[in-house]
Amino acid sequence: MMRSLFAGVSGLRNHQSRMDVIGNNIANVNTVGFKSGRVNFKEVMALTMTGAVRPTEDYGGSNPRQIGLGMSVSSIDTIFSQGNLESTGKSTDLAINGEGFFIMRNGKSEYFTRAGNFDFDALGRLIDPSNGWIVQGRMADNHGEIPSSSVVEDIVLPFGQKVPANATSEVQFTGNLDATSVPVGTILDSSVLQAVEEAGDDTSIDGLYAKGQANSRISGLISGVTTFTVNDGSTTQVYTWVNNDPAAGDTLFTSFDDLVQEINNDFSGSMSAAIDSSGAVVFTDTSGAAHTITLQSTNPTLQTAFNSASGTSIDSSSGLTATSDEFSHFATGSEELVKLRNSIGDSLGLTNGDTIDMSANVGSLPKTGSLGVTNATTLDDLTAQLVSTFGIETLPGVSIDSDGSIYVEGDPGLEKAIDAVVIRSTGNPAFNTTMSFTTDQEAQDVTHSASTTIFDALGEEHIVSLEFKKTSLRNQWTWAASTGGNEIVSSGSSGVVTFNADGSLNTFTFDNGLNTLKIDPNNGAGILDVALNVGTLDGFEGLTQFASASTALASGQNGYGNGDLNNISIDRTGKITGSFTNGVTQTLARLVMATFNNPSGLERVGDNAYNTTGNSGDPIIGMAGESIRSEIAPGNLEMSNVDLAQEFTNMIIAQRGFQANSRVITTSDEMLTELVNLKR
Repeated sequence: MMRSLFAGVSGLRNHQSRMDVIGNNIANVNTVGFKSGRVNFKEVMALTMTGAVRPTEDYGGSNPRQIGLGMSVSSIDTIFSQGNLESTGKSTDLAINGEGFFIMRNGKSEYFTRAGNFDFDALGRLIDPSNGWIVQGRMADNHGEIPSSSVVEDIVLPFGQKVPANATSEVQFTGNLDATSVPVGTILDSSVLQAVEEAGDDTSIDGLYAKGQANSRISGLISGVTTFTVNDGSTTQVYTWVNNDPAAGDTLFTSFDDLVQEINNDFSGSMSAAIDSSGAVVFTDTSGAAHTITLQSTNPTLQTAFNSASGTSIDSSSGLTATSDEFSHFATGSEELVKLRNSIGDSLGLTNGDTIDMSANVGSLPKTGSLGVTNATTLDDLTAQLVSTFGIETLPGVSIDSDGSIYVEGDPGLEKAIDAVVIRSTGNPAFNTTMSFTTDQEAQDVTHSASTTIFDALGEEHIVSLEFKKTSLRNQWTWAASTGGNEIVSSGSSGVVTFNADGSLNTFTFDNGLNTLKIDPNNGAGILDVALNVGTLDGFEGLTQFASASTALASGQNGYGNGDLNNISIDRTGKITGSFTNGVTQTLARLVMATFNNPSGLERVGDNAYNTTGNSGDPIIGMAGESIRSEIAPGNLEMSNVDLAQEFTNMIIAQRGFQANSRVITTSDEMLTELVNLKR
């Protein structure tokens, strides 16, 4: 009878323990990082009434007869299931998503927690503000590196910490240079040059200039309609101007040379016509008797040009002749210089033995030359000398335009720009005035600049620009580096970049065989030795050359000035990154974590913390995302993993268990009472 009483008492006692655990779980339903507990029961020793009997051939075996003596608590387990994450927005609130614990130091003791509601104290240490325990991790060196040999220590981030200046050692360039870009050269044009019309010239009359009529141009002649009539008093001949296929039987002319020949054929023995050295048509009597000639044309300008000769008496005995206006045409390259005229028909006055001096600035260099004049020296000789003097490589360079002007077309680019052109002959103002040039096109480079700010070892900023200039060669650009202040580019300031046919980078070279840009900041800081990273050869990640707008820019550099720590952030691996006032970000530290072979063997020590025991095993130190299979969620806290619905259910079960065990005691008591009453 007493056994049932004691069994009931054990049930009451141990269900009370379960209720205590349930109550603790519910009490910590909102505790950060709390892990719920669970009570497990076990049966205690049983009283054996009889033992088991082995079966024989004649009798069967029998089982043991035992009476249990109650129950006890077999274990109180900590359930380390993942709690939900609650967003707080505070950068130092950290939640573990996965296995592991934060490591905390309290004096010389280490503890472990899942509660990540941390903050900084006055010394910049990352702590649990509820108890001052210090979060442990590995600190970075001055370069933002965490050596593998670094020790686990307090995380200390003193705000106001300075990061020293870092001199720039590399600048990266990316983007495109326009493949369709073409540099242009200088184009100059002189005044119009004319040449005297001569016998044998086949220049069409339609386009000649008649000097006597204010240098009027003969134009508007109609083929097959425009006529020229000659009458010497006894004979009349009509000549038709035709510049296309003529009809059979017509007396035709196109040039004055044609006209003169036809007149000489038709008026042989009466008079002759010739073109004299001044370009005029002269009519001379050949019969010995004076007579008057009449000249008429259906073209008004041509008629006016011959008015001075029409109606004139010619007489070979008295030397009388009839002379028209002087005629000239636009000069060509084969014209002799001594026969040139200006745009109003006046002679340039060049004679045998004159010297033509020429000079110009080509780029930044002065160029000079000269040409001796003979009766046979032509405009082609002059243009050839100009090409040689100006050093023009792109031929023809200098030519005679359709209007007789000298047309100068310089090599492309500002380095070959031509200006301040002077062509003169001493003592010849007519020639000197005519040899004036107007600029039709300025020389231009195709350039694109990319600039960036770099830093010296003192943290001072300097502007460096790279100017890319298209050359006349395909797929080739030159580059030149410059600075924006008192800095001195000591070497490596220029070079050439070329591209492949597919637009990828082919070569990037420095002049003089160098491989870096050296700049003296001129402020006491050391020489900057800067590498220019324009991408990999045959690659497209750096500079390219496609048929699109130039977009090349300095995309990055690795220098910075000094700065003060003013903000921190923590990533999912526990890496703490500092943001400095100079815009630099640098790794400052990294949280370490611990796991255990048997986390349920840890001992609760309060303050949401655990301590190691002999059955938990030693902590296994690692980092989130590496040896620790978890990640850290910054700006979040892990909520309690208590399930209220489950706890309320467990509470009902515990209550019923307690109630049932109490009934065992009361029933046993009633049975004892009946037993006592047997004595009465």
